[in-house]
Amino acid sequence: MSDLRLLAYGFGDGGGGPTPGMIETSLRASNMEGMPEVESMTISDFMKELEAQKDDLPVYDDELYLELHRGTLTQMHDIKRMNRKAEYALRNMEYFNVLSGEKRNENSDRWLKTLLKNQFHDILPGTCIQPVYDVFRPEMDALLTSYADAASNYAAKLTDNSDCMTLFNTLSFPRGDVAELSADGFAADFPSQRYTDVCGREKLAVGGVKLPGFGSAVLRLSDRPLDAPSPFTYDGTTLKTPFAALTFDEDGYIASWIDLASGRELRKTGGQPLGVLLFGEDVPLCWDNWDIERDVIENLKPVKGFKGRTLVTDGAVELRLRSVFALENGTAVTQDLVCYADSPRVDFHTLVDWKSPHRLLKVGFDLDVSAARARSEIQFGSIERSTTANNSLELAKFEVCNRNFTDVSESRFGVAVLNDCKYGISVTDCNLRLSLHRGGTHPDGTGDCGQHEMTYALLPHDGAFRAETVVHPAYALNVPTVAVKGAANLPPFAVIDAPNVIVEAVKPAEDESDAFVLRLYECEGCKTTTGVSLAASAARAELTNLLEDALEDVPVSDGKLSLTFRPFEVKTLKLYRTV
Repeated sequence: MSDLRLLAYGFGDGGGGPTPGMIETSLRASNMEGMPEVESMTISDFMKELEAQKDDLPVYDDELYLELHRGTLTQMHDIKRMNRKAEYALRNMEYFNVLSGEKRNENSDRWLKTLLKNQFHDILPGTCIQPVYDVFRPEMDALLTSYADAASNYAAKLTDNSDCMTLFNTLSFPRGDVAELSADGFAADFPSQRYTDVCGREKLAVGGVKLPGFGSAVLRLSDRPLDAPSPFTYDGTTLKTPFAALTFDEDGYIASWIDLASGRELRKTGGQPLGVLLFGEDVPLCWDNWDIERDVIENLKPVKGFKGRTLVTDGAVELRLRSVFALENGTAVTQDLVCYADSPRVDFHTLVDWKSPHRLLKVGFDLDVSAARARSEIQFGSIERSTTANNSLELAKFEVCNRNFTDVSESRFGVAVLNDCKYGISVTDCNLRLSLHRGGTHPDGTGDCGQHEMTYALLPHDGAFRAETVVHPAYALNVPTVAVKGAANLPPFAVIDAPNVIVEAVKPAEDESDAFVLRLYECEGCKTTTGVSLAASAARAELTNLLEDALEDVPVSDGKLSLTFRPFEVKTLKLYRTV
């Protein structure tokens, strides 16, 4: 144990730091008999003294969970959504910069700085005053509009003017999910269908396209769709897909969900219907935009304002059912339930028209799965938390953080809830309740009113949690294929042999004009050795730290190298095009 303690004093949040009175008190305490020794120093000096005692310090190997400010995971939906979309947009931008051989440039750096500035500790949590968000929104809109130029500029160098589109997979693993495109006509050689989404956008859904990791495929466009039958049957109450049999109740929710591969009923006996919208008053004791209280979550009630369901599209690729729910005071939810012909994943593409201050909206999936732990994604990995409330520590975690997914699994079967912009979730006894929206009004008095788009999904899977069953589909939901006009059928930029090793970033090197960087991590918590094969010319490779300072050389032979990862380890690999 250490006898050192750090006490940071003064007025924070722009308050000016220690006052003369505080400094005088500190000086007097430093010489007071019977009191602990007190010394003023910088935090850096304190950490250096503490580091010298590191071998004697106890180890706490778990989440450092803050039992406060749980509402910041959800407050200000469009801020959270723009941030998530911008993170992946800039990832794609840097990927195409590397493909085109570009170095770090002012345009890329400008957008990265815009994102980082807008991740300030009060902006992203939703706890700033309204004028801050009046600046945030146009800046992030411009970022999301402009990032695609990198893909288009790169594609223009490679593609011809044929009546084709090229689909780029910017992820490091293969994918075969449906591509949702903004394009005229249909795909000539793959099943496709047109529809208008819940936000009124005209889309082309294309199925059956298999994209290798970091690869591309060319689609020929046609005036007519490929003749292919629908695999779905829907009679207004029941829906059968190639993967599931669903029955809807009178309130518009899923009363029964049979997974056809296993024969299992997903809905827990006695539990709420699957996909139920839960709504109720949300008035924290203090810290309006910051906090959610336990009793708020416990007292949420199912929304009963189901206004009806229509069939939007039914074809060889997907089926969409559009439901409308009325909540209160004009607040409404319009939602497309999307089933796919080639995936058990079911999406809930949702548009919330919010007019309800001091309310909380969740969606519930009470699952018939026996799992003592739930796994939620965090950056560069995932964390397991108890699904029970057996002690004060577990009881306090009534609202926790997840990024792209939360999964509950047995040894041979599991179910994951994926999302494209939500961060707060409650997990008790395998009842997964994803937070969708809340209406705190301080310090921003708007209550987060307006129209807000989001997608979450339910994904049953065979076996326990793995990269292929959960992590890859969660990335696919968040990182759509990039579609550009023209034809460019390219070999994969890089091939990673181990499916549980993910390339999180491909970027130009910071200080080397002839180098680029791959940042990889192991996503399952399993020690792994993987081969890496590069289509891009790489004469030399080295491992670096996150600042891209060299640590050690990595042998490269014929564009191939090998890396060994500890569980959840992050590696930064710098590759030089010339010796």
